[in-house]
Order: sequence, then structure tokens, then C-alpha cells
Amino acid sequence: MNSVLIASSGLFVLGFIALAFWLHRSQQNQSQAGFKLLSESFESLQRNLLVAQKELERSQDVKNSTLRTELSEALQQNRTELQKGLFQTSQGLDLKVTSMEKKLETRLGDLTQSVGQKLELNLKEGFLHFDKIQEHLKKAELQLMSLNHVGQSINDLNNLLKLPHLRGGFGEAMLESLLTDLLPQDCFELQYRIVPHSTERVDAVIKYPNAVLPIDSKFPKEQVLALFETQDPGLLDASRKTLYEVMRGLAKQIREKYIHPEHGTTDMALLFVPSETLYFEMLRNVKLCEELSKNKVFAVSPNTLSVTLHAVSVARNYYEMAKGVEKTILEVKKSQQHFQNFESRFEEIGNALQKAQASFGVAGTHLSRFSSAISRLTGLESSETLNAGPATNVGTSTLMPQNS
Repeated sequence: MNSVLIASSGLFVLGFIALAFWLHRSQQNQSQAGFKLLSESFESLQRNLLVAQKELERSQDVKNSTLRTELSEALQQNRTELQKGLFQTSQGLDLKVTSMEKKLETRLGDLTQSVGQKLELNLKEGFLHFDKIQEHLKKAELQLMSLNHVGQSINDLNNLLKLPHLRGGFGEAMLESLLTDLLPQDCFELQYRIVPHSTERVDAVIKYPNAVLPIDSKFPKEQVLALFETQDPGLLDASRKTLYEVMRGLAKQIREKYIHPEHGTTDMALLFVPSETLYFEMLRNVKLCEELSKNKVFAVSPNTLSVTLHAVSVARNYYEMAKGVEKTILEVKKSQQHFQNFESRFEEIGNALQKAQASFGVAGTHLSRFSSAISRLTGLESSETLNAGPATNVGTSTLMPQNS
């Protein structure tokens, strides 16, 4: 439709130009007739445009109707194809579902059978475990009865530990056990006299290469008994104050008796407390820790002493290894000196061999010249001379190595 309008507009413009040209050449007396013709041609052109427009609309309607019919037919065909595809898909899904149902039924049957068998086995095992549990319960009852005896023995031990001399022996025995278990025999000594000709002996010392570390065991349970037997805040505070005074006095005694660097001790000592509860109470008291530090006495419990002794054992092993390394370094230095001496002697021998080789070469040269001179003088070459000449040359070339 747009192309028809463009063509009509072109024709109209061409007609208008032709009429204008014709009017330009016509005279003024024919102007009215020309305008009439122009109007008539314009009207005819307009009618032709209307007719062309109507024909174009009719053709467009025909094309639209054909397109609609083609689209409807294509949609109908697609619907039929989709219906066929959906039908085939549904049939395939039905087959797969039926096969899956059969497989599930078989698997469920197998699972129920296996679960039943496992349940039977579990029930049998459960009954066996139940019998074992009954046996363990009987054993536990017997152990509880034995624990009652152990509790009674512990009470008896507590009663015994209330005596001061038994408490001291208990602490010394625990200290000896820890030292024996964690250190070699030559690393410590029990009941060690620090000051010569003195009656005072420390419970144990740890031996270092240049000094010994004193360790004294103290267990003042009787003075602070409330810390172990009561929950009364007043009694606990009073016991803690007593603990402070007692431990401060013991630290001063250890410093005066056992810390003597002039006699080969370290400038500190360890106060072994064979009770973790008592050690914890000492750590809680900051003032007591400061007093012990001023006296260069440090409290240790069985656990902390075990860690300390393990560290000492490791350090001793490293020390022994370092001593061995030092000896090895000295031996290596000696070997290096011997090697240097050998190298110098080897160079001297090499120089002497080179000089001997040079002298041997010169002598061989003179010998060959002398032999040639004798042969020329005599004019005879015996078989011995012929054999001796090559032999001498071969020996000379063999014994004379090439100079590098």
C-alpha cells in the first residue's frame, strides 16, 4: 500500500511539473483553459488513487484471510502432533512406573527379609550383652564392696598422717619415688649434706654440672587441717592465714639451711608440697608467693615437680649430647691437623718424585746418546746392541710419566 501511494505521488508531481511547463509556454489568454484542464487531471488522478487504494485493501484482506487459514491449519497440526507425543510419553511413563513398582516390591521384599534376619541376630546379641551386663553388675557390686574397704583404709591413712613424723616420711617417700622414676640415679642424691660437718641434711638435691638444686619436702597438714575437712568460711580464712605464717617460716628455714652458693648450691631451692590441695591454696595467696620469691624458695606439687624433672632430664640429655659434640669437634680438628700434615708430606714426596723423574729422563737421554756414539765409533751393531737400544727406550718411556 505504501508503494502505491509513493507511485501515485510521483505521478502527481510529474503531472504537476508538466502542467506548469505547459502553462509557462502558453500565453496569458489560455490560462483559464489550462487551470480547468489541471483541475480535471487532478480529479482524475484522485479517482485513480481511490481505486488503487480500494484494490490494495481488497488484496490485503485476501492475504490476511489466507494467512489466517494457514495459521489455523498449522496450529491444528501442531495440536495433533503434541497430543500424539503426550500419549506416547504417558505410555512410556506408565511402563517405567510399572517396572519401578515391580523393582521396589522385590527390593522391599529383600529388605524386609534381611531386616528380619538382622533383628533376630541383634536380639540374640542383645540377650548376650544383657547377660554380660549382669555379670559386670555383679563384678561392680564386688568392687564397691572392695571400695568400702579402700575407703576405710584411706580414713586410716588420714588418721596416720595426722602424726607429724609420718607426714614427713610420706612426703619424702613421694619425693624419692618421683626422682627415681624421672631422673637417672647419678642425677640426684637423697639426704644430702650441704654444709660440711653440719648436722642439717636436705631431703634431696638435683645435680647439675656446676651446682646442686636443694629440694625439701614439707607437709604442714595439722596446722591447716580445716582446709581439708570443713567448708566454714571463718575456719577457712583462719587456716589460710595460718598457712601463710607456717609457709613463710619454712621458706626462711630452707633459705638459711640449704641455700649456700659458696658450698656449691644454686641461689634458689624448691619446697615440695605432697598435696595438690595445699599447693593450690598456696598459689591462691599472692602475698605468700611474694614472700617465697623473696626468700628464693619456690613451691612445687607432685604434678609440677614431675614436669620440672622431665625438663631437667631432657636438658641433661642435651647436655650430654653437647659434650659428645664437643669431643667430636676436637677429634675432627685433630684429624684436620693430621690431614694437613699428611698433605704437606705428600706434596714433598710428589716434588721429590718429579725431580727424580726429571733426572731419570735426563739420564736416559744421555745413555741413548752415549750408546749411539759408541756405535758410530765401532761401526758395528751387534744383536745385543740392537736389542738393548729398544729395551732402553721402552723402559724409559714406561717409567717416565707425562708431565701434566
